[in-house]
Amino acid sequence: MKILGLVVEYNPFHNGHILHIQKSIDLIKPDYVIAVMSSSFVQRGEPAIIDKWTRSKQAVQYGIDIVIELPFVYSVQSADYFAKGAIDLLYHAGVTDIVFGSECGDIEIFKEIAIATSNNEQQYNDYVKEYMNEGLRYPDACNQA
Repeated sequence: MKILGLVVEYNPFHNGHILHIQKSIDLIKPDYVIAVMSSSFVQRGEPAIIDKWTRSKQAVQYGIDIVIELPFVYSVQSADYFAKGAIDLLYHAGVTDIVFGSECGDIEIFKEIAIATSNNEQQYNDYVKEYMNEGLRYPDACNQA
């Protein structure tokens, strides 16, 4: 059985999200689609523009079978904690495949970053701390490291 997992916010739900769902389903051809979605608050603590029930209903309307709420403790965090919470939930839900979108569209860049940060975790953390001490926000500090 193939179960597709998507990590989403849909804040607000728009045509790009519909395309992402459709393309993901076309690519994986899953038996079921599970989305982990932030709730009343989204990444980095901003209140959601549209309530979680409406966003969940829209997701189901366009092909998601189950929407799992990402707990508040993860949904209001930076991208790495947000993703960790979501991926853990998808793993425990039995997801076999995950599809995600990105601005650059090049998976090799993600692989290189994952390897570099894994192999140099302390140095990476030191760089992030240094840049944050200079006043950069967390996402900007990560981009510098």
